[in-house]
Amino acid sequence: MAVQNITHGVKDTWSLPKLDIRQFVVLALLMALDIALGKLTVGTNVLKISFVFVAMSLIAKWYGPLWTMLIAAILDVVNATIITPSGAFFLGFTLSAVSAGLIYALFYYNQAHVSWWRILGAVGLVTLVVNIGMNTLWLFIMYSQVQTWHTFVTLLLPRAIKSIIMYPIQVIITYIFLNNAAVKQATKQIFHR
Repeated sequence: MAVQNITHGVKDTWSLPKLDIRQFVVLALLMALDIALGKLTVGTNVLKISFVFVAMSLIAKWYGPLWTMLIAAILDVVNATIITPSGAFFLGFTLSAVSAGLIYALFYYNQAHVSWWRILGAVGLVTLVVNIGMNTLWLFIMYSQVQTWHTFVTLLLPRAIKSIIMYPIQVIITYIFLNNAAVKQATKQIFHR
């Protein structure tokens, strides 16, 4: 019996469930929120502070890994090519967005109350692997004229400092946002959970 429940839970997590009209409209609104929050960034292409994690965290909590990765890829392409085309499109950043969406979904999906540990883990992995690791590598590949270890570290240090400063802020905002009464009520009304 327990094996069936585990298998059923894994199947539910890695499926692309059909959405009813209400769920699809909410997803579209969250995508619009992600785009709007993306416009409210501070900084340069190399060092940017943004709050797009709020919308992506909620998409991950409600829609699961496959929807979240698909939406992250779509939003990255739309943002890079239509909304704010500030340079050449680079597929690495799409891979970063999909990776962040996957991490968030693995930690948040189907959680009525997302614990501090889950948020600390998800934000920590996204910060280290995606923001500091992958995105710095993509910037190094795109913008570095001299590709040496010293140049990479020069790009890495300010991004790491920004990420260390933003980590607790992002954890607190995510916890408050994902666990507030309005989100819990919306989860019940929209997803019948």
